[in-house]
Amino acid sequence: MYQIDLNISPISCFLEWETLGAMMDILLVDDDDALRHTLGRFLTGRGHCVVMASEGDMALHLMQTSPPDLLLCDIQMPGMDGITLLQTVRQQFPNLPVILMTGARDIDFAIKALRGGATDFLKKPVQLQELQACLEKIGESTSC
Repeated sequence: MYQIDLNISPISCFLEWETLGAMMDILLVDDDDALRHTLGRFLTGRGHCVVMASEGDMALHLMQTSPPDLLLCDIQMPGMDGITLLQTVRQQFPNLPVILMTGARDIDFAIKALRGGATDFLKKPVQLQELQACLEKIGESTSC
């Protein structure tokens, strides 16, 4: 298996030759480099094509260029936070599934995310089996 890791700041893209017919094109947005790369490897390992951004403005630019099938985004980031990104995405891409993540223990973030139109919400540290369950649920709802 060949893997290309393009370290183009602030974007990284992982492409695996085996997954060119990927299940979903996922835009992963998180300012935590280690978590972003860990989740990216997890997702590509399950057949998804993942494009990564470290901040909201870059995510919006990427979405204009090539809209993803799913947005997976941190809430608390410098610059444009995940809630603001969600609001903008809902205006431009009203049917795009969005999963928001946060390390904050405050339930208000989850409520705000879901009321703002997030499809689902994950607490950090992200449990990979929970992420997989979210992806399966979204995949089932979009295949109808």
